[in-house]
Amino acid sequence: MQMTMSQKILSAAGGREVVPGDVINVPVSGVAVHDSAPLGIFDKYPEARVWDPSKVVICYDHFSRANMAPYHERFRRFEREQGIPAENIFSPGRHGISHQVPGEEGFCLPGTVYAVFDTQGATLGALNCFAFTSLFTTPSVLALGTALLVVPEVVDIELTGRLAPGLTSKDLTFHLHATLGEQLSGRSVEFSGPGIATLSVDQRLGVANAANNLGVFTMIFPGDEILGEYLRPRARQPYEFVAPDPGASYAAKVTVDLGEVPPLVSGPDEIENIRALDDVIGLPVEAAFLGSCSAGRLEDLALAASVLDGRTIDPSVRFVVTPISSEVMREANAQGVIAALVAAGAMVTPPGCGACYHGNLSPLLLTDGERCIATSVSNAPGRMGSRSAEIYLSNPAVVAASAIEGRIADPRPYLSTVKKAS
Repeated sequence: MQMTMSQKILSAAGGREVVPGDVINVPVSGVAVHDSAPLGIFDKYPEARVWDPSKVVICYDHFSRANMAPYHERFRRFEREQGIPAENIFSPGRHGISHQVPGEEGFCLPGTVYAVFDTQGATLGALNCFAFTSLFTTPSVLALGTALLVVPEVVDIELTGRLAPGLTSKDLTFHLHATLGEQLSGRSVEFSGPGIATLSVDQRLGVANAANNLGVFTMIFPGDEILGEYLRPRARQPYEFVAPDPGASYAAKVTVDLGEVPPLVSGPDEIENIRALDDVIGLPVEAAFLGSCSAGRLEDLALAASVLDGRTIDPSVRFVVTPISSEVMREANAQGVIAALVAAGAMVTPPGCGACYHGNLSPLLLTDGERCIATSVSNAPGRMGSRSAEIYLSNPAVVAASAIEGRIADPRPYLSTVKKAS
């Protein structure tokens, strides 16, 4: 049988060939949870044990407020009782978002089935694996080391061309949403084509991060030398890339020319409210946010810094930047990106979810009637504070240009005159 990447990965893990529609209880290679995940049976039954402590990764990324200390103690007790290795626990100083850190730290590798509590768990599919969101089944996955899944149908998206300068995964995912949304819902998306080689791992992670917003079960990128270069210093064990068979059967096959993707924004209030950047240029903003699991990676921070180079943020705008992980913050600091952001007037916070989620410790809590331009993963009312605030989502260059002008702005004039970011 000729198989897609999804079929190959699930078949190898489950020990039998599978086809779309099959119900399988598949072993997982690892589970990542963050500090708001439910512990379920482990709270109720102290004698309950995780199936393999070495395959559990815990990230402190959501609740950084001081009054959450008792909640964190609950997780620390769980870690002690379950014997989770210290190197698998990413608490302050090592922390980052739970669907970023397992890739950075070499836990999540090509060909694996990887469970993540968070709704954006499919992000890790950029690493040539079958990554999925386990949500409230997470305690059972932790206890059994298996997950009950329905093998999804697969859509192949062939990427050609190259994104225009200043555009990122954010624009591409909005384009997919606007043009292919209904075709993708409930399915797995696998990428192919020469356009993949133009996307860095940072950008691939940003694309796969949109799976949940698109209603997609997971997204999977193939392996190549770009991914290999990223994984070689990180991988904790040997791995092999997974590729689809030439005659694999797909529910649909479409081609997307990256060169035809325009600058796009989403908002307010609904991800589906996607429009051309030109349609909202000039709308005043009081706040700007660069971060969250859909951005906040090194290339995102560097792009914003290049727009801000030699310029200052409008004093009427609160601009907050939150790197996605401690590793990204260290590298951005080493490259001078953090200094450039701070020099322009941005406030850089500790890594994590940042202002994307109002429950976090963030200086950017939107009040009634405010408008924010953000790279966040969601623009739902109340997501970043007041339910009457407006959230527009866009790429890092748009956020930086808007922070300079105090209104939603086109970054292209800035990108044409600044030095290239290191």
